[in-house]
Amino acid sequence: MTATAGDKKLFMASLISFVTGSMLVYLDCWLLSPSCYVNVYTKTVDVEQSRVPPGYTARAILRPLKNDEERPLPSTPVYTGLIGEKPCECVGFWHKDFYTPKQWTIRLRNQEKCLQRYERRKIVLKSVQNYVDGSSPISYPSHGVYVRPLRAVQLDGLRISWFPSKAIITNAVQTVKLQCEKGIFRRIANVSNVDVLGEDTSVMTIQTSKPLLLNRQLRRIVYQNTVFDTNAFDLVKVQYKKFSVTIPIHIRHRLIPWLYEQGSGAIRDRVSVVVKTFLRYSNLRRLVRSVADLYPGTRVIVADDTPSQKFESFQDKYTDHYLMPQFKGFFAGRNLGLSQVTTEYFLYMDDDHYLKPYTKLEVLVALLDRTDFHVVGGVYEDLEMFATTIRVLGNSTHACYEKLRGWYHSVTGFPGCYAVDHTENFFLASTAEVKAIGFDPHVAQSRLGHQEFFTAGLGRLRIAVCSNIIVGHNKTTEGLDDKLYQQYRVTDRAYRNMRIRHHLFRDNLTCVGVKYPRNLTLLQSLRDPNTPQQVKDRREKEGWSFLKGLLNESHSLHGFVHGKDED
Repeated sequence: MTATAGDKKLFMASLISFVTGSMLVYLDCWLLSPSCYVNVYTKTVDVEQSRVPPGYTARAILRPLKNDEERPLPSTPVYTGLIGEKPCECVGFWHKDFYTPKQWTIRLRNQEKCLQRYERRKIVLKSVQNYVDGSSPISYPSHGVYVRPLRAVQLDGLRISWFPSKAIITNAVQTVKLQCEKGIFRRIANVSNVDVLGEDTSVMTIQTSKPLLLNRQLRRIVYQNTVFDTNAFDLVKVQYKKFSVTIPIHIRHRLIPWLYEQGSGAIRDRVSVVVKTFLRYSNLRRLVRSVADLYPGTRVIVADDTPSQKFESFQDKYTDHYLMPQFKGFFAGRNLGLSQVTTEYFLYMDDDHYLKPYTKLEVLVALLDRTDFHVVGGVYEDLEMFATTIRVLGNSTHACYEKLRGWYHSVTGFPGCYAVDHTENFFLASTAEVKAIGFDPHVAQSRLGHQEFFTAGLGRLRIAVCSNIIVGHNKTTEGLDDKLYQQYRVTDRAYRNMRIRHHLFRDNLTCVGVKYPRNLTLLQSLRDPNTPQQVKDRREKEGWSFLKGLLNESHSLHGFVHGKDED
């Protein structure tokens, strides 16, 4: 079919009109500053990759005609000065002023190592930032926005990712609304042709008919905290058309670490031994002697609630013996001993414990140094299996503890050591973290108390136990006033009932949960002919071979003591 002259004229007129219109659009875009957006059709595969929400089509996707080359905008110093950390103004002595350059180099290295250990052990969640991009027209940071109390933070990444094409064609006004509860919104720079309502208030509205200008202004909005709280969240709600998102902002004081001098790095400079005793002085004498023999110069702190007429002092150069009011009890003594610890770690021992040549404290110190655990225990030479887990079961109206034998996983790099919730009464711990929890001095913990410390530490302390670090357990009672000891240390039904009542109330429980059945001792389980061979083989693989190496002194632990592994 041959085209007529009229058809040709109509075709040429349409072509000229199309070219002229396109040139005017491009000319208009190039003349505007910043560059504008135009409606662009895309292929089906592009639409799928763009994750367009229901009701949006390819027509709604806008792409920049050229790179967004913005001219700098003047900022408001009074607002920008509130963003981030406030600079420190030193008016007194500097830390390094007290040391020679050589001494400062050594001290700085030790301080950095101690800080690394502190940061590793912090139980607070790491600052993980999660950014949501493209799941709705609003892209925004959904996690990891922090601000110091009464200071400001920029809402980096907040923008509108796409706009309806009809609104662009008609130059419709685009509106974004910001709301919060514990702060206000401010602009650190003003963008022309953008209307901002509610500046310096908790509700801000931003309006413009230029999409790119809208995003340009959003990048210059800051949130300033105005309601003080040392550790809280504010929720910033962002609304655009029918879409709404929430940006959680964590308001938190800067956490100050508690660092400890480590001296030469030897056990005596990094570990204090804490002991609670009552009447059993023959046992205590053996404990103090074992520490002096194996780790000379290590400080032993003894808390003693023995009646004054039966008190025997063990005070000497490396032993601090504190006489408490009589009969105050087990946990009260632990608190007293802990209050006097000045080293990074402390070793808790009962007065009937004693160290043996293969009770290698260097292994326990190395585990706390190299991992994020706060407490690591050993095992008794003559008591039952060592690893225990504790679970909180139920709901807000019916809750209890389930305490079972077992562990969660092995500790990487430390054969025979496992992650648990509970250890025996022989454990090494990080002083700062345990001081933050403490020991309940209630009379219910006077005669018997142990699990209560670990239940108080659930979610706050990381616990491990090493099956190959074995402590001696003294069964002799030479010179003991057995009648008085039995009166104040052996439990009866009335005391046990009081303890249960206190425990249920303190921990907000409704009933007593399942407790593990008693097992064979560690040594008995290996010697018992009824123990399956595969169980013995597993235990051998998971730690006893390592213990044999310690017994034969085939493992060099010099680096554990002096920290050479960290150099």
